[in-house]
Amino acid sequence: MKIARVLVASCGLLAVCLPALAQTNRQTSRTRQVRGSVQDTSHAAVTGARVTLIQDHSTKTATTADDGTFLFSNVGPAAGVLRVQASGFAEEERKLLAGTQEQIFFILLRPETVSTQLVVTASRSPLPIGQSTESIAVIPAAEIQSSGAMEIDDILRHLAGFDLFRRSSSRTSNPTTQGVSLRGIGSSGASRALILLDGVPATDPFGGWMNWSQIPLESIDRVEVLRGGASDLYGGQALSGVVQMLSRVPEGTDADLDISYGNERTPNASGYLGHAFGNWTASAAGEYFRTDGYIPVEASERGAVDNPANSLHRNGELQIQRQFAPRSRVFVRGLAYDDSRHNGTILELNRTRAWQVSTGLDLAGSGDSLLQIRGYGGTEDYHQTFASVAADRNSETLARLQMTPSRHWGASAQYSRSFATRHTLIAGVDFQNVIGESDDEVFAAGKATSFTDGGGQNRSVGIFGEDIIRLTPKWVLTPVLRFDDWNALDGFSRTIPLSSLNATTTPFANRSETAFDPKLATNYRFNERFALRASVYRSFRSPTLNELYRSFRVGNVLTLDNPQLVSERLTGFEAGPVEKLANGKLTFEQTFFWADVNRPVSNVTLSTTPTLITRMRENLGSTRARGVGAQIDWSVAKFTSLSAQYQFVNATVTSFPANAALVGLRVPEVPQHEFTFQATYANPRFFTIALQGRSTSSVFDDDINTLVLGSYFKLDAFISRPINSSLDIYVAGENLLNQDIAVARTPTVTLGAPLLARVGLQWHLWR
Repeated sequence: MKIARVLVASCGLLAVCLPALAQTNRQTSRTRQVRGSVQDTSHAAVTGARVTLIQDHSTKTATTADDGTFLFSNVGPAAGVLRVQASGFAEEERKLLAGTQEQIFFILLRPETVSTQLVVTASRSPLPIGQSTESIAVIPAAEIQSSGAMEIDDILRHLAGFDLFRRSSSRTSNPTTQGVSLRGIGSSGASRALILLDGVPATDPFGGWMNWSQIPLESIDRVEVLRGGASDLYGGQALSGVVQMLSRVPEGTDADLDISYGNERTPNASGYLGHAFGNWTASAAGEYFRTDGYIPVEASERGAVDNPANSLHRNGELQIQRQFAPRSRVFVRGLAYDDSRHNGTILELNRTRAWQVSTGLDLAGSGDSLLQIRGYGGTEDYHQTFASVAADRNSETLARLQMTPSRHWGASAQYSRSFATRHTLIAGVDFQNVIGESDDEVFAAGKATSFTDGGGQNRSVGIFGEDIIRLTPKWVLTPVLRFDDWNALDGFSRTIPLSSLNATTTPFANRSETAFDPKLATNYRFNERFALRASVYRSFRSPTLNELYRSFRVGNVLTLDNPQLVSERLTGFEAGPVEKLANGKLTFEQTFFWADVNRPVSNVTLSTTPTLITRMRENLGSTRARGVGAQIDWSVAKFTSLSAQYQFVNATVTSFPANAALVGLRVPEVPQHEFTFQATYANPRFFTIALQGRSTSSVFDDDINTLVLGSYFKLDAFISRPINSSLDIYVAGENLLNQDIAVARTPTVTLGAPLLARVGLQWHLWR
């Protein structure tokens, strides 16, 4: 009987347990483990690498242990992607097969070099830079972080051939001097390269200069620079190239905060917070910067009016994104900016207030087709005061009060699709409209004499088509065609003398220009170590409202507007090899380039007196820039890298019927020789040391080549040490040798920033 009772109890227990065990087995059969190890090319374990497992719309992350291993448990049976990222290494991806069997990965990370990056700037479609037909430079997040710079333009100065109008950092300089020039084309305040933030124009809509401090530095993931004419894809502001800043996109919870304090009473804080939840991502970024600045005049020439050039700026950015599929999304972003500066004297100051909203839709279709739509709009108010300074610099009188309100909006659409495995076709259209004016109160001997204002509307529309043709696995050919229509509308100039209050208004006839900008570019890879790139192109730039309708004064130099300006036209070509040695650790790149610019806008000197130099914006006949650029990137060892660049360019005026005396003179603000280098040791477990240097030869600050700005060498450094896994302490220094760098002559020499040393903390959260 006891045996019978035991059997009955056992059967009852089995009846209860067997279903539960079966359920457990069924649950176990639907999950699996995914594990592996991560090593570098010397087969040493990579510690702290971020491993991301993506399946459908779900994401899991892990960090490699001290032995380089990682493990994911309870992984579903769906197929997916395994992505591995580590500082100093190129990103690697592996496919996760569908099924329930355990998968083991061995992942080898290669040193991060330019050739491993994906870019979108050159072709408006993702393409490995090794296959790009253009000359591209990529500044990744790791280099931005270790640069020690607080502004994006200071980071971009690590590229030989990247120049701004006044050679000075945007931290304290007047924003109207921040126009970009690439490859010796020259700049006169308005940028001759297009600046983009995630495909949306970021330059000042009225003046074409760039407010670099409007974008929180911590929000930038990387910067891509396309050198050479790019109007074939980007239209009327991409005369000499494109600079595109690409924002960070959170994959989990991603937060960074950089706070520092430096001499000249310089606090700075820049932060970023992003979070992904389901199909949604949201991010916020902001920045605060202030400095008491420095006196930008040599001590021997200073007077009572000379004061520190100080500045303060605040910005904020919000973005929300909804992901529908791996390549389909919709997003909206808002950006606000407030900036105020003193320009080195008691009376001269400027202030900028701006906001912008942008939105976009990416919609993936059958195959790899993709439709991308962007829209944007915003307003800006720019305020500037100008003064006349006495020869002994002990007194100054107000010369002009200026308000420049503007508003702008635009949209673009682009469709891309691959055909027959060899062709990727891209077609698009874009539109932009800018309205603005300059409202001035004019003074003589310190007394208001008149009100003047002038302005109008610039409107442009363009269409383009591109075919990326893979003739063979080694040969890529890219023909592009673009047509643009530019209109100057509703232009006017008005003067109201205070003595009579009788307004005199001059309307300007509406004008329209068209431009046809083709390009043919190619990249032929002879083998894994040697490739040859070449391209021939046309591009153009339409004059800004600032050049057409706004006069300005800097020191004792008065520059007049010109409502009759026409667009600039560039015809150019470039060619050069790319060599990869030492298993890809050593990359050389050389490019010869030639660019003829027809009708370039220049500040032409009209008259010179001891108290006033008067200039006017005019279209010259033509200029020519010929030169060569060279670059080397070397992954010296596991944590050590070295990069150096050099550019020689001969940029001269080749014709000007109105004044033949300018023919043969050098284009202002263009150095013949530029050399930069970056040397970095980055061991995430111990410390990071980075040195950056830049040297340029002398330039002329005027069209008649009489005002010389001497050569200079600038050395910067950055040293950081981790306190724990999420906190680093660092020291950074710019212009370590405390060199006096001449950035302008008006005709008094204006100096760039002296030594700036600061100490700070960098906090990172990534999970």
